[in-house]
Amino acid sequence: MALLVGSLEDAWAVRSGGHNTPTRKLEIAFKVAGGQRAGSRNGCYAPPRRMAALIRFWGPLPAEVARGFGAVRSRGVVYVIASRSSCGRMVFALRHGGRIFILNTSAGEVYRRGVPPDRMGREAGRLGRGPLRDLTFKTRAFRLRKADRAKRLEILCPRGSSPLGGGMTSDPPLGPDGEGVYPHSYERLGVQRGFHVTALIIDPRPRRTTPRTATLQVVCGRGLVPMSSPHRTVFVRRRSMNTAVATCPDGQYLFGGGFQRTNFTTPFRTYGGNYITESRAISQTAWRVTAYAAGSDGGELTAIAYCALDPSLPITEVQASVPVPAYGSATATTPPCPPGLELTSGGFSLNGSGSSFFGDGSFNEDGTWSATAFGYLGYAPALTAYGYCLRPAEAEAGPAA
Repeated sequence: MALLVGSLEDAWAVRSGGHNTPTRKLEIAFKVAGGQRAGSRNGCYAPPRRMAALIRFWGPLPAEVARGFGAVRSRGVVYVIASRSSCGRMVFALRHGGRIFILNTSAGEVYRRGVPPDRMGREAGRLGRGPLRDLTFKTRAFRLRKADRAKRLEILCPRGSSPLGGGMTSDPPLGPDGEGVYPHSYERLGVQRGFHVTALIIDPRPRRTTPRTATLQVVCGRGLVPMSSPHRTVFVRRRSMNTAVATCPDGQYLFGGGFQRTNFTTPFRTYGGNYITESRAISQTAWRVTAYAAGSDGGELTAIAYCALDPSLPITEVQASVPVPAYGSATATTPPCPPGLELTSGGFSLNGSGSSFFGDGSFNEDGTWSATAFGYLGYAPALTAYGYCLRPAEAEAGPAA
């Protein structure tokens, strides 16, 4: 999600994202900040005045510094909140339509001042929480044409239902040189009630990039909606690995999870960045993500857990593993869920290896989950696909491809 300063392509990429005006502007500011941090030697965000100048130049958006939220007065201006910002956190605010919208890089999504960042309780009230029922499955296709240009992809659930988990496939699949579609994020959408992937084409030979179709998948249902969605953000320094764990509050169980904010581009040709190597449940209450940065830049990494109370919980896990060859691709596919359970989400792990790129995780027609990776930097001993199963109140209404 970062702007890699110094490239005209990267300057174009920073302008994507956002589902309304204030969110779009604050996400642009965040991408500028993430790009600056990715290339910094100490892994810190720029000081507030420098950050405002970078937003004005690279956004390009009007940007100023405010001591606190009370000084956010001008409409449409991105303010860097100096009293809340530090080496490892940036807080931006923007006044729009008489309200102040806030993006805290440590807290996750954009939210309105006076409304908690985690609005899942309100979502649960609107959608009629529990028990899980009426599962459905949807897909939506997107076309990607140019290498190293990240594109925000979204698919929404039918009205009245909410997302449980999602996946992505690509056509054509990963090529023999690693060319293909790779994700920067895999996450459930909250307010929009869908699934989101930010994806791009990695291509060692960009003048010959093959256009590809990325197809998003989402499993939706009625009743099971998050009571909370904890986020945990860390910074992955250049040529190193880091891990973030998001943990459910006491008394709640995990039903899925995801990741945000990785930012890598085609290795050895541009600046690098960090890429996901693990995104999975490590217990009934915690979701762990891991990323590695092999090039000259690092980047941020966010783990997300989706937590609730429901008769279908806790999750039941199925898994399978395969090795990933050097400079080749491999796919691990789980067995189906046990009888009476339905596959509703998935994850993966490269089990500590930083040599491979995760391509996609996806639902299959036979009720299994697959994860694919490419050994771009060498051999990986094991790629593990994890499928997560729930017991709906009406098991016969499972997702149909």
